[in-house]
Amino acid sequence: MFLIMLIATAVYLKQAHITLSICFALPLLPFANHLANGTFTVVLFTALIMFIIRSVHLILKASKLKRNTITPLSVKESIDALNTGILFCRNDGQILLANHCISNLMMDIFNKEFTSGIKFINEIRNISNTQNQQTVCKVKNSYYMIKQTEMYIKKKPYFLITSTNVTEQMNAMQELLSLKARLVQKGNELNFQLNNLETSCKEGALLQIRTRVHDLLGQKLSVLLRKLQNKDDNIDADAIEKFCNSIMKDILSDEKNVSDKSLILLQEVMSSIGVELAIIGEMPYDNDIAALFVETIRECSTNAVRHSLATKVRAEIKSKDGINSLKITDDGTNTCTTIQLGTGLSGLKNKAEMLGGTLSVTPYPHFAVELTVKEGENYD
Repeated sequence: MFLIMLIATAVYLKQAHITLSICFALPLLPFANHLANGTFTVVLFTALIMFIIRSVHLILKASKLKRNTITPLSVKESIDALNTGILFCRNDGQILLANHCISNLMMDIFNKEFTSGIKFINEIRNISNTQNQQTVCKVKNSYYMIKQTEMYIKKKPYFLITSTNVTEQMNAMQELLSLKARLVQKGNELNFQLNNLETSCKEGALLQIRTRVHDLLGQKLSVLLRKLQNKDDNIDADAIEKFCNSIMKDILSDEKNVSDKSLILLQEVMSSIGVELAIIGEMPYDNDIAALFVETIRECSTNAVRHSLATKVRAEIKSKDGINSLKITDDGTNTCTTIQLGTGLSGLKNKAEMLGGTLSVTPYPHFAVELTVKEGENYD
């Protein structure tokens, strides 16, 4: 039993010198028996029991130490458990170590396993996008980044090839590129709208200038024409020149604020050519709406004098619950059943819409213009 335990312990621990202890123990057994005076058997069996316990303890300790010791097999098992592919090869391409992850990648891409790491990385680069020793390839619905690193061990060159799953990063990159493209598109649309807005502002300003010039010229020329037709008025060249200078002065003047004086002057001008302009009601408190009402009264009065030979023009202003309305009628002759808005009325209609209001024209049986604007509306 002693020999069996001794040999088993020596074999498991791989220490052959333990078996040599029997060679020194056997010659001493007769002397030990003589000295023990008949108790040798008890001492021997006690020693054997202690030896067995000690052997079991050494075996368990050696087994635990073996599990905690790094071995080539444990290194391979650890590398195979990684999610990152690892391939280690010589500079001639001979593979020294490759884990399961990179072997599976070879099978997924090429349906075979390579025996040369250099050939594997070259085949990857032929079918993928390569930048600075980094290659990104798509396998089914996943993306892998494969990187080659040169290293030296004892002055000998080796290559380390790694593969990493970068699907999440690539999806995020594609999403960013998509967002960038959408931002560029929105930026282009915004620039286009800004350019259109600038053009619209310029056109609006030009339309406003044209409308103002049209109104003033129409009014002044109508007055001049009526005076020239009236033979009772004495008009000389100086008066005509002074009248023309007043036209240019009125055009160049800045008319931003509206007051009752504008209406009084308009009534006086109309009265001087024999046209009665009756203004009923009070102007709105909002200056923009009031300016629009004055322009409408002036335009309609001028049209009544020029086109329908009217002698009476009536402008009725009403304000109720924040809604301001203006209705203009005249006693002129009108035979048309339809009307096409000219520059003056078109400009007034656009201004009314910009203030959130409406302008309508009734051509028959009597010409009438109705303008309605609500105070406090958001302007376009």
